[in-house]
Amino acid sequence: MKRGVGYCENTDCEDYAKGVFLLNHGDTFYCPRCRQLGKVEKERGFYTGNTDIFKEVRVESLWGRNNVYTLQSPLIKTEKRALKVAEAILANLNRYRGLLNGDDIPRTTEIILSFDESFDEFSRKLEQLSREWEASGLREGQR
Repeated sequence: MKRGVGYCENTDCEDYAKGVFLLNHGDTFYCPRCRQLGKVEKERGFYTGNTDIFKEVRVESLWGRNNVYTLQSPLIKTEKRALKVAEAILANLNRYRGLLNGDDIPRTTEIILSFDESFDEFSRKLEQLSREWEASGLREGQR
């Protein structure tokens, strides 16, 4: 899924420099109001390092020799939202070892355990979470 923001660059347009959310977009953006060619800012993600363990999602640097993942997104406008996105990405980078290929953005879905579900459904989700944790590398010793 590709996400981004399209910006009108026509200074005479009422929507000049206003962001338009784009989902599964191409490289070309036409302003919906004036129909002139604008600019696309794509959401991108990348990482550095060569281990399977992530320690940081780049909001501010942390010390250490583990991987650093950076998300560049025109969709995040506040520090509070940046923190929530960074927490979700960091948790999932370590949960899903080997997830990234190229400049992918990791999925940020969660497994929600509810005590209100039937015992069988709760057990199924608990087993799924257990399998993911086993494969994640989170149980390895501190590095």
